[in-house]
Amino acid sequence: MFIFSQKKMRSILLITLCYSTVFFNYFSAQSFSQIDPSRIEIIRDDWGVPHIFAPTDAEVAYGLAWANAEDSFKEMQDLLITGKGLSGMQNGMVGVRSDFFRHVIGARRVVDERISELPEEYLKYLDGYAQGMNAFAMAHKDQWVNKRIFPITTEDLLTTYVIVISFMTDAAGAMEKIYSGRLDNEEVKGLGSNAYAVRKERTIDDRTYLAINPHMQMNGTFSFYEAHLCSEEGLNIHGAIFQGGTSVFMGANPNLGWGMTWNYFNRGDIYKLKMHPKKKYHYLYDGEWKKLETQKVKLRVKWKGLTIPVKRKVHRSVHGPVLESNESKGDFYAFRYPAFMDIKAPYQWYRMNKTTNLTEFKSALEMMAIGLFNIVYADKEDNIFYISSGQVPYREDSIAMMKVVPGHDSRYVWQRLHTIAELPHEENPECGFVYNTNNTPFFATCEINNTMKLELKKYLDDRPGQNNRAVVLEEFLEQHDQLEFEEFQEIKFDNSYHPDSYIMQVLKPFFQLNPADFPEVSEILNLFQSWDHVADKNDAASTIVMVTTDKIFRMKKYNDEQFVKGADISLEDFLEALRETEKWLMKYHGHLEVPLGEVFLCQKGDSLFPSPGFPDALAANYGVEKDGKYIVRSGDTYTQFVAFNENGLDEIRTLVPFGNSNDPSSPFFLNQSELFRNQQTKEVTMDRDVLRERATRIYHPQIAP
Repeated sequence: MFIFSQKKMRSILLITLCYSTVFFNYFSAQSFSQIDPSRIEIIRDDWGVPHIFAPTDAEVAYGLAWANAEDSFKEMQDLLITGKGLSGMQNGMVGVRSDFFRHVIGARRVVDERISELPEEYLKYLDGYAQGMNAFAMAHKDQWVNKRIFPITTEDLLTTYVIVISFMTDAAGAMEKIYSGRLDNEEVKGLGSNAYAVRKERTIDDRTYLAINPHMQMNGTFSFYEAHLCSEEGLNIHGAIFQGGTSVFMGANPNLGWGMTWNYFNRGDIYKLKMHPKKKYHYLYDGEWKKLETQKVKLRVKWKGLTIPVKRKVHRSVHGPVLESNESKGDFYAFRYPAFMDIKAPYQWYRMNKTTNLTEFKSALEMMAIGLFNIVYADKEDNIFYISSGQVPYREDSIAMMKVVPGHDSRYVWQRLHTIAELPHEENPECGFVYNTNNTPFFATCEINNTMKLELKKYLDDRPGQNNRAVVLEEFLEQHDQLEFEEFQEIKFDNSYHPDSYIMQVLKPFFQLNPADFPEVSEILNLFQSWDHVADKNDAASTIVMVTTDKIFRMKKYNDEQFVKGADISLEDFLEALRETEKWLMKYHGHLEVPLGEVFLCQKGDSLFPSPGFPDALAANYGVEKDGKYIVRSGDTYTQFVAFNENGLDEIRTLVPFGNSNDPSSPFFLNQSELFRNQQTKEVTMDRDVLRERATRIYHPQIAP
């Protein structure tokens, strides 16, 4: 039996996803007719962003796979390794855990059972993507990470989505809790993001504005890739995807756009089964003894250059996957999460890409196939809309609040999901703006929606407070009733901490201490208290505040949830962290007055440079300490600003940190790093004629001989 900590479980898929000859006829993987790549045109603009034009959606998908592989073939393969269950062979014991998770949730099984629910139009689209990926792979065999990856199929792509969305919705955390026996642990929370929109009544130029700003990993599979997809079948969208994504996850088309942020709600349940005292693998359900469905699976693990087979058993009940606790033998638990019961998440994104108005967009959302995410929307008709969306099981608050739910009675087992009408949402509020920064979903506009908060289920809001980003942004939008597009963009790059934010309220007493009362730390305490609440790369006080806060968070095992809910930090905690910060600065830098720009750094390849932003500032970036530096691992991974007038999309500005390619030999590997350092954006166009004039390259994908 595998044993792993909760923190390790959360990292399992990140490690597998972000790090990862048999000869075949690559046409054997396809289900539809062979795509002719000469019908596909890829225009690389002056920033290296691919604009893909073709007559059909499926041909565009082929071009997307090809272009993305040109820039990030390794990262795409890392994703497919997980989808195909090859992680153990590739990454040893760390990887085999994700292979086991794949079997436990039955990812491939649900794809095989439910693929007929997807329309032929979309299956053809995925087949086009698979063809493009296989063609690139055949032309670049020397770049293969694992010879068993190719050919890929539509089923492989769908299986990968099931695994990734299940991971994002904490199903992997449920599996770890059962194994470890720590069923009372708090969930490890996800990442951040910003999104906000304003109606034209609040803009000087009479346009509707939208800001899209997801915060994910800076490098690896979960970094963002920018692309423009355009067919003659109604697909025309510019935005961001993960490496290996098949549709734009967030962005804008000529009529509308949307951003997504991570949201927090109870995403599924763990059930303790009542097992038969004598009959093995029999459990009680509604007064009847049922037998667990049991399957033997063979995992493959790389160990000292050898591939070792590992046999395991996977169980299922009427609730879902079942595991025996490693800490309490004989105790069996089932877990039931919507994400591993559905395969339509990528199809919903595809439909969202092609919507033309708010009605169509809501219709796509009503599929309820994407497991999570707040959505902030705007369109050319001056509609703005917010919803805390996702696959939320419908049950009573008392059941949802249980750490472990009784598994013997069907009354405790959820049977349906919330509809969009039953989720927190705002549409065209009177004050003319909506936003989310991973704060409470009931405070999405100028005031908290107490009516909706009282009417809806309590478990829909696991982040009941306002983080620093929310407080800063809400105050700005309240105070600026006539915005210029430049101002709308500038606030997203704000590096300040609001005095009313939870974290500053917690730290406030320490800014008021008398340094003379603490002579052993008086020098560094004076510097700490000199901070003006703005992260400045030239400021040493910013460094001390960041490092001290980080040491407190690590000491108390806190995460970003404390930015929303507050924290319990005693004077002793603060002084201990301050002393540790002083030791750290002296050890690595020899003095205390070290500017933030020398400590807080971004890295891509061998390039290292000062990072903008600050943890939980609107320009959010989060670093990991190593050898006297904080290297940014997650944060401002994509930025897009959109302006609509009555005729449609009028202006787009975007930013990808570093550059759009992960190939160190590419001119687009670091060509946006200066923009990122200076918190600037680039102009984007979707006009094919203009793109041709600006192109660095115009070409067709090549078929392998």
